[in-house]
Amino acid sequence: GAPLLRAQPGEYLLLQQYSLCEALYESPFYWLCSDENYAPTALSNRGRFTETIAFERLSKVFGSKHVFANVDIWRTKGEKLGEIDVLVIFGDRAIVLQAKSKKLTLEARKGNDQQLKDDFKKAIQSSYDQAYSCAVALASGNANLTDASGKPITLQYPVSRIYPVCIVADHYPALSFQAREFLRVQTTDQIAAPLVADVFALDAITEMLETPLWLLSYLELRARFGHRLFISHELTLLGFHLRRNLWISSEFDMVALEDDLSADLDIAMAARREGLPGRRTPEGIITRLRSTKLGRIIADIENLPEPTTINLGLLLLTIGEDTIKTLDKGIRQITAATKRDGQKHDITVGFSTESTGLTIHCNPAPWYDARAAIEQHCRVRKYLEKANQWFGLVLNPDGALRFGLKLEFPWTKDPKMEVMTQNWPRVTMRPASVMGTRKARKIGRNEPCPCGSGKKYKHCHLQTDFTG
Repeated sequence: GAPLLRAQPGEYLLLQQYSLCEALYESPFYWLCSDENYAPTALSNRGRFTETIAFERLSKVFGSKHVFANVDIWRTKGEKLGEIDVLVIFGDRAIVLQAKSKKLTLEARKGNDQQLKDDFKKAIQSSYDQAYSCAVALASGNANLTDASGKPITLQYPVSRIYPVCIVADHYPALSFQAREFLRVQTTDQIAAPLVADVFALDAITEMLETPLWLLSYLELRARFGHRLFISHELTLLGFHLRRNLWISSEFDMVALEDDLSADLDIAMAARREGLPGRRTPEGIITRLRSTKLGRIIADIENLPEPTTINLGLLLLTIGEDTIKTLDKGIRQITAATKRDGQKHDITVGFSTESTGLTIHCNPAPWYDARAAIEQHCRVRKYLEKANQWFGLVLNPDGALRFGLKLEFPWTKDPKMEVMTQNWPRVTMRPASVMGTRKARKIGRNEPCPCGSGKKYKHCHLQTDFTG
């Protein structure tokens, strides 16, 4: 039937406003392209529009100094390897975005299967192939980058993780289904699975995940679990992520998400863009961190974009609510204790599913002494838990981040470490989504503290060490 119903002379009733908005947006494309002389200009403007929108939205999240448009990749001065429409460099993470203005032909919209596959290849597969080849060159570490003006782009750190993103200019019916069915994807340890979406989904993603770590976390989790998710639209996945965090347990091989999961997202976007009543941020992962000490640490990490802290920040954004509460309580206790006595206090948590853990010191000592203390503590903890990596953070007494470190190397048995750690208590390693901490054995108040400080336990970690 027709979407417009005649109510009375001169008046029409439309029950689905989206159809009208889509028609107003898409119809001019066909009018403009019907003019053979103007068609090339129209197509060029569509491409420029898509790139510009992507650049502006990502610059809003990462800041203009981290986002570059029209980047060329060179092996040598005269040999070009590829072109990136929009490149984001944040610490050792990169987003390689390719924008395409091609759209479904009318034949494909009518259900012509062969035409649909051909349109997909031109609009999506070619975009992804270009993004992947650029990502390979970027990951090699041997390529030179120049911006739109020909100025060299210097990478402060080697790129450890690259997220390909393919964006199309307008709403693409069943894009998520088609990408899952037709897209030929390659991944490596450095290059993640791609995000394929239209500019409207990118707009919503960057509006709701408006800081670097939040957006990078979404891309990482989506790359990790996307193959086990069945969705009809990217906004469904975003709505689910905002509500519950995009972490899928290994016990599920496939999860189908219903479209109504985006209802809170629709309300939030209407509240932000139209001023309508409703929550501007859906209740969930963002709101639960907003007033916590951990939330402040994550914000500090975003202001200090270097690999160690970025990796830790992304890990922190995957943990469950129980762990957030445990860490927040622990951070409040150790900062309060340091304010009282001016001494170092700490907490430790472990993440069994990631073979990693985190030790946090609140330490007002000079940088060199504080660095030595946190490194020694992390080495011991990493060895005790037989973990592949361990993070350390040092905070000021006011809870602000001073610096962080990461130890990453395979665990091997070491007789010296066996002796050094024999009196240290163990951390209970549980999945990050439900993890807490507990004491492994009862330590007498007047016994020497297991941390090796030489103090009695009652004067050292009795009130503040969640690991012992």
